[in-house]
Amino acid sequence: MMKICSTINAAVIIFALFSWSGTIAHAQENDKKEKSLRIKWATIEGIVKFNVQIKDEADTLLVDRTVETSFIDFLLPPGKYRIRIGAINKFQKISFWTEWDVFEIRKSVKSRFFTNDYAAGVGLKIRAGASYNMLLPPWSTQYKNTSFDLTHLNYMGSIGFHFGNSRYISPKNFLRFMGIELEGSYCNYAGNNSIDFRSKLTNILAGPALFIKTQLNIPLNFYFRFGGGVSYSKQEYTKLKFKLPIDGQILTLDPYARAGVAIELNFLFALSLDIGVDYYIIFYRDQFFQSLRYYAMLGVRI
Repeated sequence: MMKICSTINAAVIIFALFSWSGTIAHAQENDKKEKSLRIKWATIEGIVKFNVQIKDEADTLLVDRTVETSFIDFLLPPGKYRIRIGAINKFQKISFWTEWDVFEIRKSVKSRFFTNDYAAGVGLKIRAGASYNMLLPPWSTQYKNTSFDLTHLNYMGSIGFHFGNSRYISPKNFLRFMGIELEGSYCNYAGNNSIDFRSKLTNILAGPALFIKTQLNIPLNFYFRFGGGVSYSKQEYTKLKFKLPIDGQILTLDPYARAGVAIELNFLFALSLDIGVDYYIIFYRDQFFQSLRYYAMLGVRI
């Protein structure tokens, strides 16, 4: 009869082990102090104490404790362990041992809204946003009182590849903090039309850029970009000559160069917000077309 009861009791405890083994798979992380873990099992009639033994993967006995409760509190680092429980009866004898059961302790990191997980990683980054373009002298003063209004909102986007902390690149090589990207922008400069002259200027920029970035431990990084490409400009105008409207257009394809700096704020793991300024020089029809572009872009890392 005792043997049958012991077998039943062992089955109950084994079932209890399976029920709690999943619950301790993740130990809560505390920044200042580690929290103890608790294992619970079902109480058994006729059993007054329990002997709990826990071993690590090297078969080292880490916990060998007798408790009068149906639970045990302990503190162990993350890792894989084996556990068994011995049932002690009223005669202070171990009636039986459960089989060794395997469990794992893992630290669960609390989700943070702002994170730096992707700051130094390898991968693609896609950005899109808008900018405010401001024309610099002498063009800004030259067209100040004309139908041109060359300060306008601009739509822009880019796709870039971050070299990151790649294991294929030496840790001492600063190139791991660099990347390349392809940018594109579209801007429609609406003119302040007069009675005798109306004009509209459309500009499209596209070209590659090289960037160098910081790798800070906070979710904030700095980018320095250098690049260039091709600028496509299309001016459409209507002017009155001898009181007759004459339509025309000017199409140009010009090279440009740019340099800029930006601040990247990382949040929600893969998302980021870039705020920066670029200095542009467009060699427009053998002249230097200089401008500043202040922009804000949302990005996602893949």
